[in-house]
Amino acid sequence: MKYKQIKKSKYKTNVTTFYHEGFNWKVVVPTIIYSYLKEKLEECPPFKGFNIDIALYYLSLIISIPASYKDKVYLWGFVPLDSRELKKKNYLYKQYFKYFLDIDILETFPYATNSHRATSYRYNFKAIKSEGMECIDFMAFEIKDKKFNDKILNENNCNDSFVSCPHLCKWLNADLHVDFDSLKNHLQSEFCYNKYSLTYERLNPIMSKAYNYWCSALMLQNHCFRTSRSPLTDNRLHTNFTNMPSKLRPFISYKGENIVSLDIKNSQPYFMVLLLERFNNKRIENIISNIYKSNKGIMLQKLQQTTSSQVFQEEFSIIKEWILTGTFYEELEHLFPDIVPDEDGNFRKYFYNNDKKISELKIYNSKRDLMKKVTLQILYTPLTKPSKEYQVFKQYFPLLCECIEMFKIKSYKDFPKLLQHIEADCILNIITVELAKKYPDMPLWTIHDSICTTVSWFKTMKETVQELFLSYCEGVVPSFKVEHWNNQILKVS
Repeated sequence: MKYKQIKKSKYKTNVTTFYHEGFNWKVVVPTIIYSYLKEKLEECPPFKGFNIDIALYYLSLIISIPASYKDKVYLWGFVPLDSRELKKKNYLYKQYFKYFLDIDILETFPYATNSHRATSYRYNFKAIKSEGMECIDFMAFEIKDKKFNDKILNENNCNDSFVSCPHLCKWLNADLHVDFDSLKNHLQSEFCYNKYSLTYERLNPIMSKAYNYWCSALMLQNHCFRTSRSPLTDNRLHTNFTNMPSKLRPFISYKGENIVSLDIKNSQPYFMVLLLERFNNKRIENIISNIYKSNKGIMLQKLQQTTSSQVFQEEFSIIKEWILTGTFYEELEHLFPDIVPDEDGNFRKYFYNNDKKISELKIYNSKRDLMKKVTLQILYTPLTKPSKEYQVFKQYFPLLCECIEMFKIKSYKDFPKLLQHIEADCILNIITVELAKKYPDMPLWTIHDSICTTVSWFKTMKETVQELFLSYCEGVVPSFKVEHWNNQILKVS
């Protein structure tokens, strides 16, 4: 496997693809979309200069973009496509999308000036006649047009992630294997639907889930690896693994070995504790400076004043113990005695969905699972309209909330960004770098706060990570959870 030389991008971080010489990029589209396109190409000949590779690439974006952002909800299934990015791929992009609309393979949601939302598209299943029961199926197509293939690969490799994380990116290679037959055997039944009953006003959730699963699996199977990292956003390393549904993990191996991960328990609350305990640490202080700029001095002064009081220390010691022992979610349950299960044993609660701009009813199997969502509400609620959960929490921990609010003074979005940058510095810049130096032959991947390796290396990795945390965090060490990926297959079945 040869890697193309990487140049550091001055401007932004895109996607990186690692490939051998002669490698052709693959695109994934639903089989029904490909069949419909082939049929229409015969019935309605396209414009002069039409290229099937470029057409399939553009059509694949309707599933590859959502698959890369698995937690984002696309309103009514419409995926916004940046015209500048489309034009980079081919100057005739407008003619391609006009043709797609003319043959009814796509439908569009126009550019919205007030929200600056790009023109959005989705597959037009209303026009694609289908009847009866079907299991969603996908096909991977190799880009054979050399010029277009080189353009995709070259654009995707101007990336900071390989510069900052070569010790992690290099393990995204052809030795990663997806047991695709077993995966289909276990998961295919989830994606069968009655085509008579499909609702086309919104994206069918079963189809949406299938797109995410199959696109992720096929890209891995075809060794189309992607990475990105941007200090302008969360500074985390995003890869095929971070964007992949967890149900796919049992079917992935490396050189025939299963993969095991070491997860930080209560990870976001943990990095909050680390921040409040070590905000005078030079590395953390630099991160605060990068995000808050000139406000850093006043902020740290106020923070020092609040956290040095005995009242704060007494209050903080309680929650710190919960978090460092990994029992935060369980203890949080006691602060919300009014949240009780329904008759079926499940927990139901409405939460606001920022993508859809509506409150949605969410169902959780346990109160602990619900508390994970409540934790996000507590940490990341806006100051202008704090959530009810935050208001309850503040009654118990008023001084801690006073500290949290300092980090939201300009924008409530700054606080999650700060915690993510501290996490990224810890995991990507220190812990895994030291691991790779000490054990250069150890396969290594990350899923944000989770560090992964193969079974044979796991014991060594776990012991070393715990030692490195002790040093980096100056004694503020989290609890860890071990996850054997192949053991999840029972949950999938």
